[in-house]
Amino acid sequence: MITLSLDETHHIKEGKPLYDTRYKKVMSFHEGIAPVEGNEKAFFIDMHNNRLFNRFFEKAYGFYEGKAAVKEKEGWFHIDTNGNDVYSERYAWTGNYNEERCIVRDFEGNYFHIDETGKRVYEQNYSYGGDFKYGIAVIVNESGKSTHIDRNGKLLHCKYFDELNIFHKGFAVAKDEKGYFHIDKTGKALYPQRYRKLEDFYNGRALATTFQGNKIVLNESDFSEIELTKPQIDKNEILNEAFGYFNYQILFAILKLDILKNIKNFDRLDLPEISKKLIFRWLVSKKLIDRDYRLTPLGKVIERELKDIILYWRDLPFKTSAYMTESLKQGDEFFSKLYGKEFFIFIEEDQEANALFQKISAYYTDDYDRLLPYLHLTNETVCDIGGGNEKLAQKIRKLYPNVTMTIADKFVKTEDGFRKKINFFEPFDIQCDIFVMSRVLHDWNDEKALLILRNLSKNMDADTVLYLFETIVPDDYRDRGITLSFHLLNFLGGYERTLDDFKNLLDRARLKIVKTQTENLISLIQVVKK
Repeated sequence: MITLSLDETHHIKEGKPLYDTRYKKVMSFHEGIAPVEGNEKAFFIDMHNNRLFNRFFEKAYGFYEGKAAVKEKEGWFHIDTNGNDVYSERYAWTGNYNEERCIVRDFEGNYFHIDETGKRVYEQNYSYGGDFKYGIAVIVNESGKSTHIDRNGKLLHCKYFDELNIFHKGFAVAKDEKGYFHIDKTGKALYPQRYRKLEDFYNGRALATTFQGNKIVLNESDFSEIELTKPQIDKNEILNEAFGYFNYQILFAILKLDILKNIKNFDRLDLPEISKKLIFRWLVSKKLIDRDYRLTPLGKVIERELKDIILYWRDLPFKTSAYMTESLKQGDEFFSKLYGKEFFIFIEEDQEANALFQKISAYYTDDYDRLLPYLHLTNETVCDIGGGNEKLAQKIRKLYPNVTMTIADKFVKTEDGFRKKINFFEPFDIQCDIFVMSRVLHDWNDEKALLILRNLSKNMDADTVLYLFETIVPDDYRDRGITLSFHLLNFLGGYERTLDDFKNLLDRARLKIVKTQTENLISLIQVVKK
């Protein structure tokens, strides 16, 4: 057996140097050939330390499936065991061959696979790609989501995840917004629970770490858990989370004062010296600025991308949440008791609150992007009920340019062919093929939600379809919408519903669910008339 020396300057066989020469760096032998680095160039040697191919390279790696990745001035490519180029193309980077496929990156930053002759396997470009194993590889798209493709580049299951591994014995480790879990080759989760860390199954067992830090073994047969360590409760972590709100309230005040926006003129800000002293110390300690009053990458993201979201949530919703106890006692919203009118009337009359609400609504409309293709629209007439900010309607028209789009809302500013003013708590008359309603029902209690649905139902016939964009609370008690329901109750009087909650509500409005499609937090619920 031939191994590398500890300093990786030569090869060892049976405890002795294989040859007298010492190189800058050597790599392992594959197919009787090893790449080595001399003082300036890389080249290949055989087991007798003979230099092969009479070629030098800037970089060279080992042979896999009879091909080695090498780099010359023009870029990366592969050579065969005779030292000849496998193909003429040059790349910014190449991987190693595996299962007659190799991942490469072109000079525009695109990743794709080539075959054993160097020919591109498929036309799609990706942000990253991995090696094939058992005919399946992981790729990452431009949005950072991962999925599997087969050896011809075809999507295996059309499901996308935050992180994804290759398949091992038929299962792959995946990660969504809740944590790690296993999927099968259809992209379906094997079980509902999620973990902080997770390994592949080996002989029917997988090691996992829970979000409480406990090690468990997961059984492949029934996905039951065997605890390896006793549950430990970190009291400091609980207390840190309990007091974490104060950091965000400080951040809210700093953003409200436009401190980050004017950080270059910090010394000239019209604030007391004690305030400026505390603000500067806090911003540096949280790594939002450096000591030279420059925004860090984190500070730039907060100021340029997240500012409006933080300003919204830390103002009216935060102030109202101080009365959560009263809301829970009464089972109703507390906003109108604080401000004398319900939220949607308030923001219509308050210019500053309305501007923030419109920005936050537009931001959350991005949650629907991955669901819109499931509408399968062609040239139908479509009405967005409660879509006053117009963002969802704009997305639908962009994806389906031949549809006729209408927005129906109490708060439209002008009525025209595109906009119609209605109060969905009162009977209205709208004729269309498709109704869509996004995150409207979760704002209201069952009585008001039922009133909306009954008014909608009167405008539907046997061919009309209603699409609801809503969060469906899972039955396994994962926190998808559970915590948010406390805010909805406290702020508006509504809550996030389970699938059974929706079925019961729709049934009372003489409507029924045809099918649902879930992508992360939001589900698309297709509804027709009974």
